[in-house]
Amino acid sequence: MKYKCLLLIFVIASCFICVNIYKKFFSYYTPAKERPQYKTSQHYDDTIRIAYIGDSWAQGHNNHNCLIEQKIEEVMRCPVRVSSYGIGSLTSKEIYHALFEVEGLRHFMEKGYNYCVISAGINDSSKKLSKSYYKKSINCLIRFMLYNHIRPIIIEIPDYDILDVYDKECKYDKIIRNLSMIINAMPTDCKQEYRNTLDDLIKEKGYQEKVSIIRYKSWNKNYHSDLNSLYLEDHLHLNEKGYTVLDSVIAKEIIDCFSNP
Repeated sequence: MKYKCLLLIFVIASCFICVNIYKKFFSYYTPAKERPQYKTSQHYDDTIRIAYIGDSWAQGHNNHNCLIEQKIEEVMRCPVRVSSYGIGSLTSKEIYHALFEVEGLRHFMEKGYNYCVISAGINDSSKKLSKSYYKKSINCLIRFMLYNHIRPIIIEIPDYDILDVYDKECKYDKIIRNLSMIINAMPTDCKQEYRNTLDDLIKEKGYQEKVSIIRYKSWNKNYHSDLNSLYLEDHLHLNEKGYTVLDSVIAKEIIDCFSNP
């Protein structure tokens, strides 16, 4: 009887562990699902308000807001406000969820903006998540912005050193990455797959006139030299010059959008 009880406890515990592992992996690979939208503030003055949200690139942008402001003000001759809010390591789905679940980000967005630069997908590509995961999650972000009359400006997956990032992963993370590549049929360097997926989304949903894309080749033109001149030593995050080059392109895009609505 004693052994039967121990066996029963072992079976129940094993089932509990297996269910939790399944839930964790199911959640890990499931893209964002659209949530009921909330309204952000609408402004009717001449100030151009720009948000920069997303992952660690948005987080690191806090110290670089002024450049975009200056470049747009020089041309448009009107007040410009740029505000950044990023959370490191978030995937595209997690960024979308954070719009609703992270009080600071929700309060940030509720202030209302004309444009929103979105840095999302670098961690998707690093973690080898599926193209469907990225596509559906980015679509949720776009729909939230359009619902609030905010023009999304999507930063295309940059030419960071994805192979070096993979090589530096710990053994456990490498196992997860390899499993993801098998499940999602993704190569180690899957940056272009994500770029193509974003293009497919824009065409399928008819977003061509509603969404801007900052193409990586418009600022990240030479892979080897740019890794040394625009990126930090980790070849994943931008240095000061990198933000300067990227922000110049973002400012030009906003000027073009404002001049040709």
